Amino acid sequence: MKQFFYIVFGGLALVIVGLFCVRVGVAVKSLKPVQVAKPVEEEDKVNTTYYLWSEATTTIGAKAFMVMNVDDGSTLVSKAGDTLMPVASLTKLVTAIIAKQHLDGETRITISQKTLDTYGNSAGFVNGEVFTADDLLYPLLMVSSNDAAEALATTYGRKEFIKAMNDFTQSIGAYHTYFVDPAGLSAGSVSTAHDLAIILKWIYTNQPGLLDITTEKIKIMRSHTWVNPTHFLSWSYFLGGKNGYTPEANRTGASIFKFSSTTPAYAVVVLGSQSRDSDVVSLVQQIRKENDK
Repeated sequence: MKQFFYIVFGGLALVIVGLFCVRVGVAVKSLKPVQVAKPVEEEDKVNTTYYLWSEATTTIGAKAFMVMNVDDGSTLVSKAGDTLMPVASLTKLVTAIIAKQHLDGETRITISQKTLDTYGNSAGFVNGEVFTADDLLYPLLMVSSNDAAEALATTYGRKEFIKAMNDFTQSIGAYHTYFVDPAGLSAGSVSTAHDLAIILKWIYTNQPGLLDITTEKIKIMRSHTWVNPTHFLSWSYFLGGKNGYTPEANRTGASIFKFSSTTPAYAVVVLGSQSRDSDVVSLVQQIRKENDK
């Protein structure tokens, strides 16, 4: 009889132990693997890099900004990079592209009174003056002439020109960009910091001559002298770019910098800034620190 009880209780004990082991096994499988801590020196390096970028960007007042490596398209740092905002005269970068693509450079363009009635910078044009399409790229990009933008667009057909601008941005992947005028006067001409970096990358790769125009300090053409107001012209690593301002957009900037033949080129875009130049300087200084490591 005792032997019978030993067998029964022994069997029950084995069953209970077995069930317990199964339950523990399931629980162990459900646990997430424990991550092995990084060596202190590696951890410090990662945190230091992150801190430097954070420290640099806290001083930037622009509502949106982006730094892109235009050699490979990678983003170094971004704030509100996909936020749609008015871009002011950065519009003229695309105006210049479309003018080069759709107008023969020797096309003769007469400055009309209607063109002169455009709000803002006229570049000193006089009613009846004649320029070539290529001539007008200088006041367009150097002194941000709204009249030059309108003259180029009107020559092609203003509605068709603006459509070509929008078709172009879609074709290169700047999907959030939309223009309603060729000068950027309207708050309806909008883009994002990311899209503008894409546009700069395209210009750098396909139409670098447009960037060259933006680095010229002075251009004399007949009775006109156009002086470029950009503050980065004395920097050897400034490859070109464009600034803009309207009350709705505040100060905007899109530029490319390259520090040496062995470093990539970088697109730096700031939108909605109260102090555009100091924002750009902060970003450029940080890029240089990263390249010096």
